[in-house]
Amino acid sequence: MANGTPILFRVGWFSIMMIVAGLVLAGCGSTVRQVGKSTEPSPVVRTESREKHTDRTHGFTVKYYPTEYVLLLDDPHQATTQPAAVHRVHFQRKDNATGQVADHEPSGLTVSVFERSPSPSLRDWLDSSGLLPPGSEISLVRLTGVKEGLRVTLRQQPAPNEFVYFATDQYVYGLVAYDAKGGKMLRSFRLLPDSSRAHMRH
Repeated sequence: MANGTPILFRVGWFSIMMIVAGLVLAGCGSTVRQVGKSTEPSPVVRTESREKHTDRTHGFTVKYYPTEYVLLLDDPHQATTQPAAVHRVHFQRKDNATGQVADHEPSGLTVSVFERSPSPSLRDWLDSSGLLPPGSEISLVRLTGVKEGLRVTLRQQPAPNEFVYFATDQYVYGLVAYDAKGGKMLRSFRLLPDSSRAHMRH
């Protein structure tokens, strides 16, 4: 009996140490799982990453475009549009922009800036510029800081078939979105503060 007591004590002590070690390891495991869970939202953060494009020369900003997109500018000496644009910027996916057929890939959003010739209304300017083909459906669009805004929809035409135009005293901004992300970028378009007054003709 006397000789057995220390053995039981040693066995009991060993069991207690094993239990303590198990609890410590279990706690570490739960800590690792919690750390793992805290990193799960990181891909969501990355998908929400965005950039901002501001053009102070032409008085507008696109407050949102995804980081997987890149800005492309038309060469003013090579760009041939009707009517002629004084400035044009494309927001295109990086993988498309670096491809061999980048010029033929659709842009998520295109913003064109036109000099506005004197005309009674934006609709008259669009009509005289050939931007209201037969079958055009026209609706009003409101945006802070613009005098007039119109949406032109051509349902008989394949996408992109919706065009948004905003007019100030000097410029007409034409926006064309190709897909859902382009539409989100389009909705983030804003004129810079006081740009309409800053660009007024004297």
